[in-house]
Amino acid sequence: MKNGETISQLQTRFTHIVNHLLGLRKTFEDDELNIKIFNYLTRTWEAKITVIKESKDLALILMETLLKKLLAYEHELIQ
Repeated sequence: MKNGETISQLQTRFTHIVNHLLGLRKTFEDDELNIKIFNYLTRTWEAKITVIKESKDLALILMETLLKKLLAYEHELIQ
């Protein structure tokens, strides 16, 4: 995640990269994608990441669901 970048922008870049890798027949587990997203977030997201990791099994949450949670949290921060 770049400084000043929104979750939506991160999602667009991340999805683009993953889609290209899928086109090359690379496969990913849901928890693997979720961990990669967490690793790309800046330190300001650390508290939210901890809450999500403690409340959900990362293997059971879809990447889309995770990104929706992050978007909702970002929206709360802006208001």
